[in-house]
This record gives sequence, C-alpha cells and structure tokens, in this order.
Amino acid sequence: MEKAHHNHDRKHDPVFYFIAVIAIIGVAASSYLAVARNDDKEKHLQDRNALLQQLNNTKSNLTVAEMNISELENELNDIKEELDDLADDYRDEKNRNEDFEDQIRSLSGTLGDLDKLSKIDKELLQKYSKVYFLNENYIPERLKQIDDKYILEGKNDQYFHANAINHLEDLLNAARRAGIDLKVVSAYRSFDEQVEVKGHHTQVYGEGANAFSADQGYSEHQLGTTVDLTVPAVGGTYESFAQTEAYEWLLDNAYKYGFILSYPEDNTFYIFEPWHWRFVGTDLARHLDRNNETFYTMEQRDIDEYLLELFD
Repeated sequence: MEKAHHNHDRKHDPVFYFIAVIAIIGVAASSYLAVARNDDKEKHLQDRNALLQQLNNTKSNLTVAEMNISELENELNDIKEELDDLADDYRDEKNRNEDFEDQIRSLSGTLGDLDKLSKIDKELLQKYSKVYFLNENYIPERLKQIDDKYILEGKNDQYFHANAINHLEDLLNAARRAGIDLKVVSAYRSFDEQVEVKGHHTQVYGEGANAFSADQGYSEHQLGTTVDLTVPAVGGTYESFAQTEAYEWLLDNAYKYGFILSYPEDNTFYIFEPWHWRFVGTDLARHLDRNNETFYTMEQRDIDEYLLELFD
C-alpha cells in the first residue's frame, strides 16, 4: 500500500512530467526527422530525375541542333558553290564584255583614224621633185599668212599651210632664242607662180636652171609646206647660207619641229639647197634624223605610214 502510494506520488512529480514530455518530444522529433529525411530523399530523387530528364532533353535538342547545323552547313556549301559558279560566270561575262569593249575601242580608233586620214591631204607627203606631178588645179586646203616679223625685208607677203604654220613659228622662235635671226624668203607658190619663177631662172641661167629650179607641178612650194630660209646677213645669196651658223643650227634642230632638208648634198634631184626646208611632221622628221636617212631615198609606202600623225 505504501509502495502504491509511492508510485502515485511519482506521477504527480514535476520531474516525472518533464522527463515524460522530453521523451515524447524526442519521439516526435525522431519521427519528424525520419519523415523529413524521407521527404528530402524523395525530393532529391525527384530533382535528380527532373535534372536527368532535362539533360536528356538537352541532349536530344543538341542532337537535333547538330543535325540542323549539318544541314545548314550543307546548304551553305551548296550556296557557296552556286555563288562561286555565279562569280565565275560573272568573270567570264566581264571578260567577254571587256574584250568586246576593247574591240569596240579598237574599231572606234580605227574608224577615227580612217576618218582623220580621209581628211588629210595625201599629197603633202608625196615626192614631187621630178617624181610626181602636181597639177595646175592643186591648192592647199587652207593657207595662212606668215607674220611679217618672220619675212626677209623687201619680200612680199608669204603664206604657209594653216595646219602647219604653228610648227614653222615654233622653229623660227626657237632659232631666235638661240640668237639666230632666221627669215623666210619664199613659202607657198602656186602652179602659175612656179611657171614665172622657172621662166625667170631659165632666162638667166638657161638649161642650168634645171639643176636648182623645179618645173611647174614638180615644186614642193606648191604644197604650202615648204619654205626657203636665210638670215639678213646673207639675204638672197642662197649658196652662202650653207656657211652660216643658222644652217648648222637647222641641221641640228629643224627635225624637232617637223622640218627636213629636201635636197642635201649629193642628192640626185637638184643641186645642194641648204635654204630649202619642207615640213613633213615631227614623227617622220625624227625618224629620218635618227636613221641618217633622207626623204627622197625613203620608200613612198614607208613615208605614207606617217601621214596620220602629220600635224600632231
């Protein structure tokens, strides 16, 4: 009875209650932790499965993407090949167009040259001294009066071919800069004027005039591109001109302006005429000077090749 009473007293002991509560809390906590651990494990498994699923999806997407990229690469390669083909076609077409343009330019140049050549008097490079005959109706297409300052005092007005007179003035001005006062004695002479000149010389010199005076139709003066030159100190004494500084200067420089000595020493047409200079164009004059050749020893077909550039 006493023992039972003792047990009854323990149930009402605060310590007993505290221990009991602690025990209950411990059991509850253990249960909670067990449940929580199970929940965390399940959640972890779910998260792991979800991550694995996401990785699988990503892998599948990557596989699809790789396939798409491969297809795109193939398409790009095809496009590149097409572009390369188009580029080749473009280059071929461009080359054809350039060739065609070159042909057009060449044809235009040829037509231009032919047109230019058709407008140039072919008589201007012909050999007329006892070779070709220039008829009485021939007159240069256009003549221009030579400035009086270039004419020997006491001589009449003189005329020169309008397309070549700038070359003549350049020659005379260059001589003046070199200290040489070149003067024109005679320039253009018509067919009828040449008749008078030849008649006068024949009266004075008889048949000897044929050695230095051309018959009408055979004079270079009728072309309008020929001048007789002198210096005031010599005047009209033509033969003395060969001993002047002016003549030596002409030998060294006249070709630069398109002029040549028609009848040098030992020519087979007329006596040596140091005063008689003919305009044949700078290209031909330079050719003759470089090759130590003379106009009347050069083949006519070779001379004719310089006709196109006569006034250039």
